[in-house]
Amino acid sequence: MRTFKPFIEAKGGRLADYTARMAETLVRRRAEIAVRAARVEAELSIKARSEFLANMNHELRTPLNAIIGFATMLRDSEEYGIGPDQRQNYSEYILQSADLLLGHINTILEVASLESGGIEVNDGALNASEILGEAVERAKIRADAAGVEIIRRDGLADLSAWGDAARFSQATDHLLNTAIKLSDEGGKIYVKVTKVDQGWIELAVRDEGDGFTKAELTEALDAFSHSNRGLDRSFSGPGVGYAVAKTFIELQGGRFSIESRKGQGTLAKISLPPVKAERSRVQETERRIEIKAEKKNDAA
Repeated sequence: MRTFKPFIEAKGGRLADYTARMAETLVRRRAEIAVRAARVEAELSIKARSEFLANMNHELRTPLNAIIGFATMLRDSEEYGIGPDQRQNYSEYILQSADLLLGHINTILEVASLESGGIEVNDGALNASEILGEAVERAKIRADAAGVEIIRRDGLADLSAWGDAARFSQATDHLLNTAIKLSDEGGKIYVKVTKVDQGWIELAVRDEGDGFTKAELTEALDAFSHSNRGLDRSFSGPGVGYAVAKTFIELQGGRFSIESRKGQGTLAKISLPPVKAERSRVQETERRIEIKAEKKNDAA
């Protein structure tokens, strides 16, 4: 009686060998695809950073050149025949340029800290209304220079929230400065702090600028992308401003939202939980940890 065992064994061996080679090929192809994807991502990142640095170079040089130029004019005022009124105007230009330069430098440092993961969050009770008032005062120099008016539409009541006061203040600065940048001369920016659902404290900033399409708004939330606004485009524009504000707020467990329509301006909101609710949550978490520890000790 003939047997086909050798044939079957040979066929099985070839099948196993083929399967092994296919598996090896798939693993190799997947590795190649992963390497290509990583290379493309790295190239895009390098390109984005190059654009960022190119724009940063321009944005830093512009106010710095203005400071040097007007300071030189003031130093040599007798030679140029500059009167008291002109000296006053040049001094104002220097202050405005210095404020703009400081804002750019702060933004660079904040973006660098966010990328390196070096941002620390120190939660505690904060006065959102007071923080908004201070931010409006800081933004006044830039708003006056741009011919833009900032209007508060709340009752100025003290509204406490739970979060990091420094990061909340930075986020507010970014929203105000971005709104100023997006506004035309003679435009108005409306700001307010209110209590919303479940006691959350919300700070809103609305401008009357050109607004964004959905695609532009998505791009504006990328820290290294810039919506194309012609010659006014800059690294410290809506991309960085909104992206950094969003990150600072979300690091605190807060909420960030933004609405915009082309030709109808932009409304950006940041909000933090109320102090009482946050304290209750913290106390509940601490209590659960204590109960677990007690159970562990009893079991031991």
